[in-house]
Amino acid sequence: MFDKLRWKLTLFNTAVTGFVMVCLVVLCLSLSEKNTRQQTLKNFTDTAYAVSSYLEVQDQVSDTWLQQMQSDPNLHISISDAGKPLFSMTLAPGNAGLTQEFQSAREYAGLRTGKRGSKSFYMDGYYTVVSQIVKQDSVIELILLYSLEEMEAGIQKQRILVSTAVFVAVILLGIFSWLFTGRMLKPIQENQQRQTEFIAAASHELRTPLAAILSAASAMERAEPIQRSQFSDMIHREGNRMSRLIGDMLSLASSDSKAWPLQKEPVELDMLLLEVYEAQYPLAKEQGIALTLSLYEQDIPVMKLDKDRIAQVVSILLDNARNHAAGKIELELAVHRNRVQIRVSDNGPGVPDSEKKQIFERFYRSEKSRSDRGHFGLGLSIAAEIVKKHHGRIWVQDATIGGAEFVVELPVS
Repeated sequence: MFDKLRWKLTLFNTAVTGFVMVCLVVLCLSLSEKNTRQQTLKNFTDTAYAVSSYLEVQDQVSDTWLQQMQSDPNLHISISDAGKPLFSMTLAPGNAGLTQEFQSAREYAGLRTGKRGSKSFYMDGYYTVVSQIVKQDSVIELILLYSLEEMEAGIQKQRILVSTAVFVAVILLGIFSWLFTGRMLKPIQENQQRQTEFIAAASHELRTPLAAILSAASAMERAEPIQRSQFSDMIHREGNRMSRLIGDMLSLASSDSKAWPLQKEPVELDMLLLEVYEAQYPLAKEQGIALTLSLYEQDIPVMKLDKDRIAQVVSILLDNARNHAAGKIELELAVHRNRVQIRVSDNGPGVPDSEKKQIFERFYRSEKSRSDRGHFGLGLSIAAEIVKKHHGRIWVQDATIGGAEFVVELPVS
């Protein structure tokens, strides 16, 4: 599905952007060609006027002047007096094949013989001017032909170069669009994949307590009155387990939908840890685990935090430690480089290096914890989301007491 969508977005982006680019290039090219033709016509018109003016005031045509006129290979001149070519006007080699063109221009102009007049027009690839200059004893006929072949060849070459450049630009645009859309769709694709995995894992986790509840309910119908209380306890226990799981999933879903607001307020972090410690101490004692608390000796500035959410993070870490500790858990508050750190250490089996990043993923459980039916693999991911929303960091490292040490780092500001 994403590959098809990527192709569609790439084609759409390339087509729209390419169309706009081609329209702009065509417009610019048209204006450039129009300006080139207008400038060429203006130059030719100025030249024709200068030649006519020269012939009106001069009785003789000098060779030097003719050479100047013939310096432009595209300009061809025919000057005749009373229908006879001027002796000083020997047609240049480039004009030798233009006899027919000169004759056609003369006929097309249709000027009356012996009458002063001038006519400008376009004829078969030439800008043309035909003039008759009447003097006292002669009628001079002037025909100017300006070949547009070189100009059209230049325009054609420009079109080819611009078309090639546009084609290459469209290809590069398509490649860029393909890479850009792939990069744009990647987070969406990853998010959909995470949602699919989340739903699959959640369904699997919910199926276990639901099956236990249904099994216990079915067994209660056939059990003796004395045994029914046992099945009732199982139903309540599995129901509470399912309730916790659903609560955890709703918390993560709220985080994903950005509907998990933080109620920040000034918090004394050492007092918060003390409250969590007092709530967790009896639970640890029941399991035979020694839970200790170490607070920072100096004053810690009051921080703006969501008190309940940070307390939830610490409780999650302590619950996780109680599930793995071998008799000792340390809760510590420290300051490191203007950042406050909450550290929870245990002397359990620790976390392998290969799992230290994966352990914060949703529904991830190490092989050692899969037999624990109360562990869903959501607690640490919830803790990571809460810490992230506080612009902090959370990670796990090897503890000095032999197990794992989870570190929550929060900015003082």
